[in-house]
Amino acid sequence: MRKRRFKIHPIEIILIAILFMTLILAIIVRLKTSHPHMAGEDEETVEIDYSLIKDRNGHYSYEDENFTSSFGIDISEFQENVDWQKVKDSGVEFVFLRIGRRGATTGLLYDDTEFESHYDGARKAGLKVGVYFFSQAVNVKEAREEADFVYDRLKGKKIDFPVVYDLEEVYLENETPRISELTREEHTANALAFCERLNKKHYDTMIYTYLYWSDTYYDMEQISRYPIWFAQYDTEEPKLEYPISIWQYSKTGMIDGISVPIDLNIMFIRK
Repeated sequence: MRKRRFKIHPIEIILIAILFMTLILAIIVRLKTSHPHMAGEDEETVEIDYSLIKDRNGHYSYEDENFTSSFGIDISEFQENVDWQKVKDSGVEFVFLRIGRRGATTGLLYDDTEFESHYDGARKAGLKVGVYFFSQAVNVKEAREEADFVYDRLKGKKIDFPVVYDLEEVYLENETPRISELTREEHTANALAFCERLNKKHYDTMIYTYLYWSDTYYDMEQISRYPIWFAQYDTEEPKLEYPISIWQYSKTGMIDGISVPIDLNIMFIRK
């Protein structure tokens, strides 16, 4: 039997090329939409002019030629029975949810008991979602274990922002926190190990810190390779010499749909 030869018309080649380019552009747009390009992620450092922040009844916003902003909150199991539609209607645009924690004295890993409920509610309300893990790791091995904990619980879930490593000092009356004797170098190594572990699993990461911790227990030259979520209250602007992606400017905010005070945040987004 004589084989037939099929010829592709030049117009068909052009159409195939157009369809391919359209698909690539759609993927790029989807990626940009799901993960806004935050301050601190740029190779070229552009400073935020904090004097341009506008305060509308406790809701901060920002706009200049390089950046815009988004207003958000972060919550954990301490905030129950959240009315997420009211939260969204109040002007909240994003929320970071605690996904789990390590015990300050036991060293055990715990799920945040409200995470699943918070995740479902925030998603249904149309809020952008990120997650954070409250670490008390005493070594690199434990930091990686925490990263694996987060990875396992995020399977099948969509998040819009990097996973956050949240290490804070815990004050106890009758017990000594297990991280109390760690050095600056050890805390820095743990934070980097957590981030690197999740980076290898294709998650972007971020590090949460505050003034005392950044001055005392982190090598910020190393830490600042990642986006920084910085907490500092009762000040007109955060006092950190490194670019900030998110500023947590209040821990006593009140939002419709949540009955207790919560943290308020402004995210700086590169245009």
